[in-house]
Amino acid sequence: MKHLLALILLLPAWLMGSGFDPNDQKKIAVLRHFDIPPSYLHDPYLHDSYDQKKRECTLQGFADTSEDSDVFIPMLSSLIAQSDLPSEFLFVVLVESQLKGSATSSRGAAGLWQFMESTGKLQGLEVNQFVDERRDHVKSTRAAIAYLSSLKKQFGKWYLALIAYNCGDGRLNRAIAKAGTTDIRVLTDPKRAFLPPESRKYIRKVIALSLLATDDVFISKMQYDSFTDTQQDSPIATVYLPEGENIDRIAAVLEMPKKNLVKLNTHLKKGITPPNDQAYPVYIPQEKLDDFRQKFRPKELKGYFVLDRVKSGETLDQLSKRYNVPKSMIMMENMIGDDERYLNRRVKIPINKPFLTNPRLHRAKSGETLASVAKLYNITLEQLKIKNPFVSNALYEGEEVKVGD
Repeated sequence: MKHLLALILLLPAWLMGSGFDPNDQKKIAVLRHFDIPPSYLHDPYLHDSYDQKKRECTLQGFADTSEDSDVFIPMLSSLIAQSDLPSEFLFVVLVESQLKGSATSSRGAAGLWQFMESTGKLQGLEVNQFVDERRDHVKSTRAAIAYLSSLKKQFGKWYLALIAYNCGDGRLNRAIAKAGTTDIRVLTDPKRAFLPPESRKYIRKVIALSLLATDDVFISKMQYDSFTDTQQDSPIATVYLPEGENIDRIAAVLEMPKKNLVKLNTHLKKGITPPNDQAYPVYIPQEKLDDFRQKFRPKELKGYFVLDRVKSGETLDQLSKRYNVPKSMIMMENMIGDDERYLNRRVKIPINKPFLTNPRLHRAKSGETLASVAKLYNITLEQLKIKNPFVSNALYEGEEVKVGD
């Protein structure tokens, strides 16, 4: 016990935590940004949350890694600055996901802003087999801004919008009706329990981090200059890529580690841009934008594939013939040898987009030929001529060509 007491006495006072000065004008200003009365600075539970967050940030940092902070904080700050949200709403992301774009909660919420799938779709975020835009850092931030702004219009105060963001507007409406007031001191009182414990802790965590960011001594010791600079330019640039473009190839074009590019594009489930989108947004470092403009050229073969469960004894030659895909392409896509045989194994087969819908007929566009259609469907010209013995090589617009059985 004596050794423990000695250790505690040696800890700096700012690490141990003793709340904050409720008369600090910077902290009063923060509360005003949330539409919260200054008297809430006397809330003992808020002081506890402040001390806890101070200890956590001292030991673990504000964000998951400093690298994430350097990228995401300027991006978030820039987008929030363009909206009507107070700048302190940056700390919502730190509470929600700790800046982990790949974060997924036990309930299925995903991305920086932890959208549930149903809520994300209501906010215009696509979730399908190719993309999960809840993990699109820019689109999800814009969706969160729009959602929070709509909640502010509904409830009239920013702190109420924030509570509704956590527990839902219906749950908050019931709490207000039961409490007979929108006073934050009443709604977050643990003894009265008008709100779920998670929501009471949630609003205090966001406020506590916002208050902590006004502590210049703490920020300087932790070297968190990015939190104090609200006029930062986003280090992320948006480029628009054609359908089926592979993120691996973009990383190679930009001569940057693939993992760094993947971190900016966690919304691309298969590492490729989705079909039916002729120009889909992908994010690259701002410093690489000139390189991209100079070096990027669309590739001919789109990056789509199907997974085939290989039958016992089936060979690469048989797979190549079945899908009309060169054997070398299958080998390269799966990093396998020429003489390998497979037993109940899934093999990735690279294909062109039309194969995804397995069509029987292709309706020709202006300028298309039998040769270009054969290339599009990964079949030989001879195979296509056998299927279409009375069709000439030059096709007219709208002419139907048989491409499947």
